[in-house]
Amino acid sequence: MYPLPEGYFAPRDRWYIAAWSSEIGREPIERWILDEPVALYRKENGEAVALDGRCPHRSFPLGKSRLVGDNIQCGYHGLTFRPDGSCTQIPSQPNIPNVCRVRSFPLVEQWKWLWIWMGDPDLADESMIPSLEELALEGSSYTIASGGYSLVNARAMLLHDNLFDLTHIGYLHAPSFGSGGGALDTVPRVTQGDDWIDTQYVQLGVPMPDFHARLTGYEGLVDRYQGLKLYLPGLHVGGSAFYRPTGIENQKGELIGSVQVYHGITPATRHSTNYFFATGQTMTKDPAVCQATLDYAMRSIIPEDAFATQEIEEMIERSGGRPSEILLKADRACVMGRRLFEKMIAAEHARAISKEGAISKAAE
Repeated sequence: MYPLPEGYFAPRDRWYIAAWSSEIGREPIERWILDEPVALYRKENGEAVALDGRCPHRSFPLGKSRLVGDNIQCGYHGLTFRPDGSCTQIPSQPNIPNVCRVRSFPLVEQWKWLWIWMGDPDLADESMIPSLEELALEGSSYTIASGGYSLVNARAMLLHDNLFDLTHIGYLHAPSFGSGGGALDTVPRVTQGDDWIDTQYVQLGVPMPDFHARLTGYEGLVDRYQGLKLYLPGLHVGGSAFYRPTGIENQKGELIGSVQVYHGITPATRHSTNYFFATGQTMTKDPAVCQATLDYAMRSIIPEDAFATQEIEEMIERSGGRPSEILLKADRACVMGRRLFEKMIAAEHARAISKEGAISKAAE
């Protein structure tokens, strides 16, 4: 599925952000994840639950149903399911077929996120979730404001491409925070591992962007270090740091201030994406100021990214699904990132074929 090969959508044997912890309570919600409906709710003891959101009887959405104690009761005909997905009641009959159940997904609550595993549950390893130290969420100088969420009507890889190539900032984001600091038109340095890819941009002696000048109270020239690191498959972490200029790369002057951002990208359907956003800063510890920064981003900056990706999604669909593209020097991270996704998905396909072969052989 463009920009990946045909038959490639998204890795499944990985952790994805399903929701902000604050979103989930005693009222079930429905969220589509990897082309599947998921019902999310909390048990009476506060533990979060994630179940297949489609009732096996008539496909009524369980995320739009009701809770009975720790169980969820279909709002159509009353079939009731335990948190492990087993059926406890069919009001119209005493016997419950073994096949009448829904899948329960592994769910981990870490920091303010709920992480879900949509693939093979036997492979769900919590150590694969990035640590709070890695994400600068623990023991750092950043004051974080969280809770941003949007449903973007575009495929997830378009949002990844957008974050891989920050040269769009001076153009797409000119109305919000892109003005005043150049367009980041430099080719980034890109490094990668088996399940991460990091892009870093350096600009020496450039004007402080207007948006960041308002945050820091500093106007004038700065050395700007900016970038994002993607922890595959769905969390981009990074931001901008501004220093008094030295004019020499990696010989940094006094730190003026820095901003941290968190972009959670979780495919909803093949043509829509759950977008989670948080931001942090070192300039103030005032929660009201930090929240105002997040609110501004959700009101102005994230909608600009959504606009671009949604317009590209529509263009792709109207162009037959596989448009031609010209790759630029700045696309190095995009290409490397796409290949990492392809490698992950190909490995899953190979595991599935091997598993099917083993099952067939055992049945002989």
